[in-house]
Amino acid sequence: MARAYKIKDFNRLMQDMDNFDKKVRPSTDYVYVVMDAEQRRNIVCMQKRECSCKQFQVDEIPCPHAMIVLDYTHIEASKYCSAYYTKEYFKKTYEVSVNPLLDETIWDFPTEVLDNVVLPPIVKGKSGRPTKSRRTGLYEYLYTETVTCGLCGKQGHNRITCKNARDN
Repeated sequence: MARAYKIKDFNRLMQDMDNFDKKVRPSTDYVYVVMDAEQRRNIVCMQKRECSCKQFQVDEIPCPHAMIVLDYTHIEASKYCSAYYTKEYFKKTYEVSVNPLLDETIWDFPTEVLDNVVLPPIVKGKSGRPTKSRRTGLYEYLYTETVTCGLCGKQGHNRITCKNARDN
């Protein structure tokens, strides 16, 4: 939800979070088992800030499973967010002044840099026959097969409409 830039995406993620079947079972003081709507078991360790979905570790903000545990234990989510998401860290990012560069026409380049010619990399083609320009889709094989009659083996009709089957 923190990465949602549109209200529509945020609302969809909030609805997904509401869809979680709020089955929380404490295992220890810090370890909880959260069952989601698909009956998948997710293990959340609040002390180590880890979840079996790995989203808690990567984003360093509580994942939906950890949010359910925080709701269950009535703990504020901000305590489990990384310090990088605080206002102080945001201000520290921009506290160093950046001096603008002079106009590009005034730049002084050393002669060894100006004499250096950079060529594009040498690219070799793949060995073997080149691949087709279009790859067939996953379900395309199901719909491109030709239908043949089971009795006479000809294409374009089936057993019911087969003239050879009626004659026999």
